[in-house]
Amino acid sequence: MWKAIRKCFCFRKKKKDKTIRKSVVVPSEKPEQKLELPETICQETPETPDINIDQEQQQVEEQEQDLIADISPCHSLETVERLEEPQCDTYEEPSETPDDTNCQEKQKQELDLGMNNCQENQLEVKFPTPRTYLQILEPTGQDSYGMNYTGWHRKEQLDVSVTIVKDIEKRKDILQEVEVLELIRGHENVIGYYGAYYQRASVKKPHYEGLWISMERWNGVAVEDLIYTSEQYSLHESWIAYICKEVLKGLCHLENKKVIHHDLRPQNIILTTSADVKISDFSSATIGEMSHSTSGRIPYLAPEVLANFGKKTIWYNSKADIWSLGISALQMAEGYYRKLTPVGLYVST
Repeated sequence: MWKAIRKCFCFRKKKKDKTIRKSVVVPSEKPEQKLELPETICQETPETPDINIDQEQQQVEEQEQDLIADISPCHSLETVERLEEPQCDTYEEPSETPDDTNCQEKQKQELDLGMNNCQENQLEVKFPTPRTYLQILEPTGQDSYGMNYTGWHRKEQLDVSVTIVKDIEKRKDILQEVEVLELIRGHENVIGYYGAYYQRASVKKPHYEGLWISMERWNGVAVEDLIYTSEQYSLHESWIAYICKEVLKGLCHLENKKVIHHDLRPQNIILTTSADVKISDFSSATIGEMSHSTSGRIPYLAPEVLANFGKKTIWYNSKADIWSLGISALQMAEGYYRKLTPVGLYVST
């Protein structure tokens, strides 16, 4: 029985294989004709554009543009204004809107910061640190340049007055005066100058940061204060002669160094307790034999200096300081200075 079942199963299997072989028919067509069918099958049918997809892509692009406009406030704000535009008739502009001026101000601040850093580096190279030269003692007050201190000059072995200049703009003005003081230092009738130094900012002593100017520390009074403290608001003739003689010595020294003071007056003439006469305040001084500057107080200016107001075409020399000394001598004698009238004459007031 089992043999009969096996024979039947084998017969059916062979019959099935024969039917499969008979169904696979080799085509009689040529190879070229056979390849035409897959070419026609592989042809893609044109797709119809989807309007919804295009609209979604356009909305995404518009959102990206709005995002870019929000990130860069210095660019055009048309998209932001379109989104924030009110529907009512009256429209008020926002109080704070970023514009190109903010960017320009920021660039200017960065430029100023870079220039300040560059200037600080130049000062550090030009002037030594004050640590090995000066010792700050006590503050004495403040003037237009900065804070004043008493100090000890280790190299000169004497008491000095130290001014620390922090303001960048004031440093530019005082650097010209430092150049003049370097040139004329060492004369008995000129205020003493003992060097300039630069101290960088530190965490422990930030108030010492700046340009240090070391000057002579004197005990005395300005001639102008001496005039107004006298009983008759005038000095004795012998004192006037002595002061003028000492000032002329100092002016001769300035002329030899080719320096013009431009602001010689009783306020800038010092009389010390030891009767030494010194010329001070060289903030308006210029270097050179000739000048057309109009610096100084008008009542003490020479006529050739006054002629340069508005023009600056007339050159003059150090004799203009001699004129200023003459006006100062009149003030020492009479207690006031002469004023210039509209017709050009000096009269007493």
